Amino acid sequence: MDLFIPSHEASPWSSPAWFDPHLIADTRFARAYNALGDQRRALIKGVIARHYALNPPRLVASSKSNDQFDLMERTCSREPVPFVLLLLDDSIDAPAFFLSALMPALCARVGQVHVVRLGKRSSVPDALLVSCELSGQERLAALGPVLLQRLLLDCASGCMETGESGLVLYPDTTEFRRLLAQKALREALDASCLRMIPLRFPRAAGLWRDTSLDFPVEDIELLYGALPLEAAGAMPGQRSRKAPDEDAWAAFNAVPRDLLLTPAARAGQGRAAVTVSGDCLGLWRWSGLHPDLFIQERQIFVSS
Repeated sequence: MDLFIPSHEASPWSSPAWFDPHLIADTRFARAYNALGDQRRALIKGVIARHYALNPPRLVASSKSNDQFDLMERTCSREPVPFVLLLLDDSIDAPAFFLSALMPALCARVGQVHVVRLGKRSSVPDALLVSCELSGQERLAALGPVLLQRLLLDCASGCMETGESGLVLYPDTTEFRRLLAQKALREALDASCLRMIPLRFPRAAGLWRDTSLDFPVEDIELLYGALPLEAAGAMPGQRSRKAPDEDAWAAFNAVPRDLLLTPAARAGQGRAAVTVSGDCLGLWRWSGLHPDLFIQERQIFVSS
């Protein structure tokens, strides 16, 4: 499957000099790529291709328009933010959650996108590395809490010096809330023009199978990681030819959920915020996260 990787515009922003030695080496990417195997890589490629369909890449990074009104003239310029920091921990580093945050930034043609996972290099999972490799995301680092706070302080300081507004996406977890609440960091972030966007993990997720062959366990684990799923309907390994009870489905579907995985024949009935059929496995959408979030706009008004 050929994937279109958009070219990015040069950005005046640059990461601090101390950051680059913490980037994951190419050899580690290569080992992960080989370890994952063709079938699992194909699943991740499919997720990436669907995100390109959902977020068509901008053909022109920057644009300008002029509008004439009765009493004034407006000039509007739009361009990608200079950089995006996508912060991860083990709650959202599975391909479904990671790619749904990364791909809108890439499709908006942000000049510099840096992915930073909290923790040791040795704990970075192969699926995350391969997701980066296949999507064209070359900069992935692993940092501990102290260095991550230092990176955010440096970014906040850089934004104050340049006046450019970067974007930081981070998991809305207890660990990250504690990290960001550190007094000096909080004050620096509040004083800067960095935009901090929390990513809220699905609070409730369900899985319904009509047959034991629906939604192979290994595919779900690869794409959604350790997501707690309430499973119902047929179960893997179950040999019963009797279809699941329709009343049981109706009761299961009535429960409020953020995410529901269900066969395509039932997807149209899904009542969750996001319902995904088996042929679209691996999709997820962060609420409010779309390509326009990664675009900064400037407007000039003058009398006509």
